Amino acid sequence: MISRGYPVRIDRRVFVTMLDGTRIALTSYLPDAPNDGPFPTIVESLPYRKDDDCYSRDHSTYTYLGSRGFAGIRIDVRGTGASRGVIHDEYLAIEQADNIEVLDWVTAQEWSNGNVGMWGISWGGFSALQTAMLRPPQLKAIAAMHATHDRFACDVHYTGGSLHAGEQADWPPSMITTNALPPDPDIVGDGWYEEWLERLENTPQWQMEWLRHQRKDEYWRHGSPSSDYSSIECPTLLVGGWLDGYIDGIVALAENLSCPTRTVIGPWGHYRPATGKPGPTFDHFDLLARWFGHHLRGDANDVMDLPAVTAYIRSGPPFDGEDVAGHWRAEPAWPPPGREVTFTLAGLQHARVVWDGPQWVGSHAPAWDRSGIASSDGAEDDQASLSFDSAPLEETMEILGTPRVELGLSSNREVGMVAARLLVVSPQGESHLICRGNRNLAFPSALSDPRRPEPGEPLSISFPLMATSAVLPVGSRLRLALSGADFPVVWPPGEKFTLTIDPATSMLVIPVVDQDADKEIISIPEPIPAEPPGVQLLDEADWSIRRNGATTFFKRHIASRELQADRGMLTYGSEQTWTVSVADDDPGSTRVEARSVVSLEREGWDISVVGTLEISGRSAFDIVITLDAFTGGSRVWKRRWEESIPRKWV
Repeated sequence: MISRGYPVRIDRRVFVTMLDGTRIALTSYLPDAPNDGPFPTIVESLPYRKDDDCYSRDHSTYTYLGSRGFAGIRIDVRGTGASRGVIHDEYLAIEQADNIEVLDWVTAQEWSNGNVGMWGISWGGFSALQTAMLRPPQLKAIAAMHATHDRFACDVHYTGGSLHAGEQADWPPSMITTNALPPDPDIVGDGWYEEWLERLENTPQWQMEWLRHQRKDEYWRHGSPSSDYSSIECPTLLVGGWLDGYIDGIVALAENLSCPTRTVIGPWGHYRPATGKPGPTFDHFDLLARWFGHHLRGDANDVMDLPAVTAYIRSGPPFDGEDVAGHWRAEPAWPPPGREVTFTLAGLQHARVVWDGPQWVGSHAPAWDRSGIASSDGAEDDQASLSFDSAPLEETMEILGTPRVELGLSSNREVGMVAARLLVVSPQGESHLICRGNRNLAFPSALSDPRRPEPGEPLSISFPLMATSAVLPVGSRLRLALSGADFPVVWPPGEKFTLTIDPATSMLVIPVVDQDADKEIISIPEPIPAEPPGVQLLDEADWSIRRNGATTFFKRHIASRELQADRGMLTYGSEQTWTVSVADDDPGSTRVEARSVVSLEREGWDISVVGTLEISGRSAFDIVITLDAFTGGSRVWKRRWEESIPRKWV
C-alpha cells in the first residue's frame, strides 16, 4: 500500500452559507503540505453527525485519504449535526442543491485543484449518485457503496410492492432520535440551545410520508438513478456485498450505467468493506485513493485496468456467518457471460401446491439486510412452505447473477403476496438460504401500476430474487420454497388468504457461469485501517426469535458507546430495542414496537433524546411516534404524533 505520508490538518468548524441563508457545517481534512498543493477534493454528504456519531469512521477515512494527497470535506446535511435548517425528508432536491453549492465553494479554495469527487456508503452513496445526476461540471468521479438504483423497489421502505416489516423497526426509529439531537456547542458556540428547540419544533417524522406512497410514484422516482441512468456521466465506482440489502441496486447500476464504471462485490452485509462481515474484508481505502487519484489528478495507476466486475464467489454453504469460503473472480460485464438453467416446477419434486400459513415462515433468515444476522437451517420453514426440489446435482453448479421465478398462481382473497426463497439442500437434509424475493399480488406487472387480484383469478407473476453468488456441490439439491409469508422481512396483507400455485405454468430460472480457472486469479489486499486517537467503541447487537403460544416475536437490541478523548471527553451513546410480532394464523396482527435512546455527554453538558415507534393495523397503518428531549436530566421538550394511513395497496 503506497502512502505519500502527508500529515493532515483537521478543522471541524467550517461553515458555508447557502444562497437561501442557511449555514451548512463542514469538517475539512487537508494535507498539511501547502508547497505540494493544490489538491483534489473528496466530498461526503450525510445526516449522520460528523462530530460525534461518525467521528471515528470519518477520522480513519479522511486521514488516510489526506495522507495520500486528497483534501476531504465531510458535510452535515442541513437540519442535522452542526448545520442549521430543517431536514424535512430524505434525499430532497434542497439536499442535492446544497451539495452543489458546497462543490462550488470547494473549487474556489486555494487548496483545491478544481476537481472534486463524491463518495459514500448507504446515504452517502445515494447522495453521490443523486448529485452526479445533476452533472455539476466540477464533479469528475464518484464512488457509491451499498447504494440503490430504485428508492421504491430497493430500499428500506418497500420490497416487491410490500412494506418491509423488520426494516420499519430498525433505521426509521433511529432517525427519530438522531434528527432530534442538538448541534454541539463546542462546534457552533452560543445559540445551540435555541437552534435545538427550533429543530425539535419543526423537523417532521418521515415515516408517515413514506407510508402515504404505497406504489412507485414520482415521490420515489426522484433521486432514483433508474429513472434516468444516462444522467450519470462521470466515472463511477460501485461497491456492494452479497448480504447487503442494496445488492440489486449495485448490479443494476453496473448493468445500466453507460459512463466508465468498475464494480466490486464482496461477501459482506451493510458494512464498510475494510471491516466487513462476514469476511474476508477488502481494502476500500486504497481503492478509493487509486480511483480518485486517477480521475481527479491524472495519476498513472492501474485502477482502470481492473475488470469491469470483480466478484467474490461464495463456495459454501453456508453463505453467511463469520467468514465465507470462496475466491475473487473477474468478469467483463454485468450480467456476467453465462447461460440460464430453467426448472419447470412441474418437473421438480413437490408434495403440495396450496399454502394457507403459518405466518412465521421465513424466520430462519430474519433480515432483508443480513449484515450481522446469520441464517439458520431453513428446514422447518421449508416444511411449512411449498417446496420444490431438484434431483441431486451431478456436477458442480456456480450461480452468479439474478435468479427469477415465473409463477402461475391465485389467491382466494383480494389480497395476497408470494415469497420465494432459493436454498441449497445438503445430502443430510440441511437447507441454506442462497437468496430470496417476493411480490405483492396487487402488482402483477409494474410496481407503479397496482390492481387488486380477483379471488380465484389466475395470475402470471414474474419477479427477480436478489442477485447472488453460490457454488453448489455435487450431490446437493436446489430448493425453491414458496409461501405467502416471509417473516419478519415482509409485512403481510391485512387479512388471511390462501395461495395456490400451478406448477404447470411456473418455473425457476437460474443464471450460471462456467468454472473457469483463468477467471479466478484476482487477489484483493486486506485493509490497514487508521484508528483515531482516544476513541473507545463498543458496539453490541443481539437478536432472537421466540414463539409465545400462537405469536412469534423477532427482537433485536443494539448498543454502542464512543469516547472521544481529544474533544473534551465527549461521550456518544446509543441504544435501540425493537420487536416485530405476528400471530401464526392472523397476518393482520403484525405489529412493530421500537425504542431508541441517544445521549451526548461532556463535562457541564448532558443531552439525551428518547424516541418510540409503534405501527399496527389491518385496513390502515396506525402509527404512534413519541419523542422526549432532556438536558441535565430534565425534560425540555415532548411531542406525540399519531396518524392512521389507509392500506390501499400494501
